[in-house]
Amino acid sequence: MQVINFLAEKYYKIAYDTFFYIEDSKKTHKYINLALEIEPKHIKALRLLGVVLLFEDKIKEALLIWQKLYSMGEEDFEVVSKLAFCYGQTGEYNKAFEFCEKSALTVDLGDFDKMCSLYKLKIDLLLDTKKPKSAFKLFKNALKNLGSNQACELKNCYTFGDFYIDPVIELKNRNRAF
Repeated sequence: MQVINFLAEKYYKIAYDTFFYIEDSKKTHKYINLALEIEPKHIKALRLLGVVLLFEDKIKEALLIWQKLYSMGEEDFEVVSKLAFCYGQTGEYNKAFEFCEKSALTVDLGDFDKMCSLYKLKIDLLLDTKKPKSAFKLFKNALKNLGSNQACELKNCYTFGDFYIDPVIELKNRNRAF
């Protein structure tokens, strides 16, 4: 039975509100650190720290947080997909693809938002590793499997040029964070 530390929980909630409502990263870090000093394995505080570090584009630091959460048994979509994203950003593409596959196992087929996010991540990884044909094939497959809103969102993220003449892919509005 896990005992809740109410003071750590209070600091986490202040950090959460500070980040999402006040948008003050410096104060957010202060309250996350206070929560983690009291309870070093506070899952919600660690998750928030991972998100904040990604927001600040501190990919290597964020990767360490997501790895810690994963090693603590947190293997849901958020943790696994964030690991895939961080590994991709650091150029560790084999690990990124591995965690993409693990992430896919955590998504229900009806959860089109998560599926769309995962498709974007994997398409970006394929493009980064110079596999435009595979990216295009996955793009077409994604359009068949996603709901209409998510398919429109995906279409707006990528414009594939004359694929059959030139395998170079032009990207418009490439949003790498999710």
